[in-house]
Amino acid sequence: MPTATRDSNARVVLWSMTLANAMILLDQTAVPLALPNIMQDFGVGSQQVQWILNASLPPLAGLLVLGGRLGDMFGRRRIFIIGAAVFMGASAVGALAPVFGVLLACRTLQGAGEALILPNTVAIVSAAFPDEERGRALGLMGGVAAVAGALGPTIGGALTAAWSWRAIPLLDFLLAVVTVAGTLRAVPSDTPDRRRSDIDLPGTILLTVTIISLVFGLSQSQAWGWASPAVLIPLIIGACTGVAFLRVERSVTSPLMNLNLLWRHANYLGSTASQFIVGITGMGLALLFPLFLILNLQMSPVLAGLALTPTTLPFVFVPPLAGRWYDRAGGRPPLIAGFATLLAATVLLAWGVHSNAYLPVFPGLLLYGIALALILTVNDPVGLDMVPARDHGQVSGVSTTAEHFGGAVGIAALYVVFHATYVHRLQSDVSSIALPNMTRQQTQQFRDAVAHAIGTGVRPSTFNSSLTPYLLPARAASEDGYSAAFLAVSLLCVVALALMIRLIRKPPRAPELAGVTPTRSRAGAGHDASPGSGKKETMADRRQSPAARAAHTDAPVSSRSDAGSGPPVQQESAATAPKERPARNQGPAADA
Repeated sequence: MPTATRDSNARVVLWSMTLANAMILLDQTAVPLALPNIMQDFGVGSQQVQWILNASLPPLAGLLVLGGRLGDMFGRRRIFIIGAAVFMGASAVGALAPVFGVLLACRTLQGAGEALILPNTVAIVSAAFPDEERGRALGLMGGVAAVAGALGPTIGGALTAAWSWRAIPLLDFLLAVVTVAGTLRAVPSDTPDRRRSDIDLPGTILLTVTIISLVFGLSQSQAWGWASPAVLIPLIIGACTGVAFLRVERSVTSPLMNLNLLWRHANYLGSTASQFIVGITGMGLALLFPLFLILNLQMSPVLAGLALTPTTLPFVFVPPLAGRWYDRAGGRPPLIAGFATLLAATVLLAWGVHSNAYLPVFPGLLLYGIALALILTVNDPVGLDMVPARDHGQVSGVSTTAEHFGGAVGIAALYVVFHATYVHRLQSDVSSIALPNMTRQQTQQFRDAVAHAIGTGVRPSTFNSSLTPYLLPARAASEDGYSAAFLAVSLLCVVALALMIRLIRKPPRAPELAGVTPTRSRAGAGHDASPGSGKKETMADRRQSPAARAAHTDAPVSSRSDAGSGPPVQQESAATAPKERPARNQGPAADA
């Protein structure tokens, strides 16, 4: 294929996969500001409507690894298009939903479609770009998608205010159409790998039940209480099925999640832990930021979205810099710097929320955006560089599962921290100023008024006169709640820093690879494995079937030498490096 055509196709592939990621993140972050409008449309309460936000997360997190595995087995392009079609159909029906139950079912189906889309986007982009461009391409995809996700509250608030919440799933449908069109045009067809046709159904069921049970139990703990059987039983079920999942994955011949692959490669393990922690932070705080700006600083939803610009702006300029830093130094320095920056951001935010003004929280928001841009840009290539190309779909699925499971846990757990602190401080303040405790009816009225204010901005005149004396204590109590949630993330950052220092390592340089055979050093990237060939990967190489590409990665090497010989995807040995440029490393090795 001519170089110009190949480059044009690669650009279309990149932008199609970027749009797919952006579409999903936009959907997740635009919905919260539409909840009051949905409550009014269907006549449901604040407790019920929260499931519109949560319904897509358990199937998304539970099926992500399966989505990546199916991509490895049956072709990533095919599985991606199936997932996009499911998402597209669910969005179209959801936009026209006549009753609340139909909308809830469509949100669940959207999550299932997203689980087939997300893990295959990273693998498709990785196959479309040569080694020296892959890190920047993945960084661009993650950066643009994160910007779209951060703009979600602004877009969701504007669409809901201008028309209706129904504009959000309609926008999802239109974006999915464009994504599928670009994929059909530019992504080459891939042939199923017949050698990997077994689906780990028990593992899939156990993982999905584990995630759904844990998320349900955590999310309902504040409404029903930790001692409630409806909370304890799901949590116990989740713990038991989680243990059963680990046992099953060690015993089956074709596991959904290859645990040996995870434990063997320290960088892959570290990047997965990093994705989980950043998922907790990103999704959990994405729920709290709009609440603080709208309810405490009394901004309108649209203005609150604009006030979150400092969290999105870094995704414009940080990913290219992070990509070059990663190419030069490996994943360890940027990940350590990212979590250190995130630690500083959350400490500043914990202090700034007590000022009742926007300017004191601005530095924390900006540092938060810089930290997420740095971490998310580096995480994907760190994980992918660790394993053979035939397992890229599974690795992407595990990584994305970790992030979205972390997101589901973050939404539930950080809200638990916020709510418990808020209730304790509010009860203390109400007692100290001799206000009577709210009745059950007043409590529900207050919750519903606050939920409505999320979509319109706080107007004290809209509250019942019997509730207005509680507004000032409620604001002070909520500041303590936000601060507690931010400090909880600070503790997670300390844990993440320890893990990054312990697990992530810089890859060996070319001189250290003198003893590595060309077959092993270039396995999995579609390169010619003959010594001294210096042949670069072409689009034709990437059109090979997964079975043909996997044949390059099946050299009989021990698991230990696999783990210590450097990344099989992007690494070039001195013997096979092209003459016109020096051999280079693109990612971290597994050697701890």
